[in-house]
Amino acid sequence: MFDWMKKHKKLIAFIIFMIIFGVPLIIHILFKLHPNIDFFVAEWTAGELLSYYGSILAFLGTVILGALSLYQNQIIKQESDKRAELLEQREHESNMPRFRLRHVGSQGNILKMQLDIENISENIANDIVLFDVKILSNSKEVLWDKKSAIHLDTIQANDKATIYLGNPALTEDNCCFKMKMNCNDKYGDIHSYKIWAFCKTISSIPHFQIEEIKNTETP
Repeated sequence: MFDWMKKHKKLIAFIIFMIIFGVPLIIHILFKLHPNIDFFVAEWTAGELLSYYGSILAFLGTVILGALSLYQNQIIKQESDKRAELLEQREHESNMPRFRLRHVGSQGNILKMQLDIENISENIANDIVLFDVKILSNSKEVLWDKKSAIHLDTIQANDKATIYLGNPALTEDNCCFKMKMNCNDKYGDIHSYKIWAFCKTISSIPHFQIEEIKNTETP
């Protein structure tokens, strides 16, 4: 209803104007005409009719005030919902483990890469799982796909763990490492992340990026 009112503000303003000013003017005109037109001969006096119309205006005023009150309550509810959503988001962020991945070792052409996963938040991360580990070519062709997931029990706040990918050596430039990760926070809520790194050449050191994603996947 309020959306309709917002879209038809001019129509509503015109109706209100006619109710307040137009109807009394019409009553005034009709009482001026009644000596010449029998149909408009009044059985009520102008004062009685205007008094009746005043009662109608009072009723309409009550209705309008009620509608305004409902509209105000709706605005208050929307603001309250926004605040609740913001508090929920802040709670989520305050409990969310945050990570940084660094290349710490490999053989020639990034063979059998080792990564440090560092928990850079103040929150413990439990049941860490890295899965869907792949190497993609520049044309998005899958060059290597790790068959098993990597599991870690816990990474304490401001602590790190080392993982071994066991990947083959790169054979072409412009490759991309991609993987996904799940973990639980201290309340048992699941957080999911996507991880990626680009290698411009077969010997360049990959720099990993990590970003939280909303949907959760289980390896």
